Amino acid sequence: MPIGGAEDKRGACTILNHFVQCSGSSSAHLVVIPSASSFPQEVAQDYTRIFTALGAQQVSILHIPDRRYADHAANLGVLNEATGIFLSGGDQLRLMSLIGGTRLAEALRSRFWNGVNIAGTSAGASIMSRQMIGFGRSGDTPSQRMVQMALGLGLTDNLIIDQHFRQRRRLGRLMTAVALNPGLTGVGVDENTALEIHPDGAWQVIGAGGVTIVDSSGLEYSDIYAAKRHDPLTLRGMEVRVLLGGEQVMSLPSPSLRSA
Repeated sequence: MPIGGAEDKRGACTILNHFVQCSGSSSAHLVVIPSASSFPQEVAQDYTRIFTALGAQQVSILHIPDRRYADHAANLGVLNEATGIFLSGGDQLRLMSLIGGTRLAEALRSRFWNGVNIAGTSAGASIMSRQMIGFGRSGDTPSQRMVQMALGLGLTDNLIIDQHFRQRRRLGRLMTAVALNPGLTGVGVDENTALEIHPDGAWQVIGAGGVTIVDSSGLEYSDIYAAKRHDPLTLRGMEVRVLLGGEQVMSLPSPSLRSA
């Protein structure tokens, strides 16, 4: 469940409540990983309070201060009992620099493949894809050097996920990211919005905003190989669609969730 950031934490908490319900409701054991944030203790306290108020039976915190901690198997035992794992916002490069290639990353993928729900907000949403947007410029027109790609967690092989999407005008950088990785599908999630991806391939939009899909399956021509510096790109046949909250579809490109 990638979340576009700035999800409601004070009102109905629709998205966070949905995550709790999908993770076992009153039997939910949630593990929060706040390590993408510069203020992990404060973030951990906030989500512990919210998830407890929403009825979760237990909320555990797994903060990763350094890569050695993420590589020590004894520190990861809390994941074994988790019914839901929540990745906080912050900086996706910070998070992947801490967990990329470690036992924690392997454990997260293993728990996911075995049916545990994983939600991530903002940076926590970006790391879900194998090819991850590290950073980039805002703007509506795709252009050369607009985005920097990095290796993500890899819960899905053929999506590129971006967040705070329409609020920060990130269409251009998502289109550029897809142009750099033709055959992948771009997913831009608005603030206070989540995309729930079901095991059967159905996608459901939850929350107040929308999800923008950048579909490269019909791409006929791209000049990204020839564009210089920050020149705009020609991308012929790339389609952009917007799904609004409450919509559920099964006809979009398959998310190709990875399996063991």
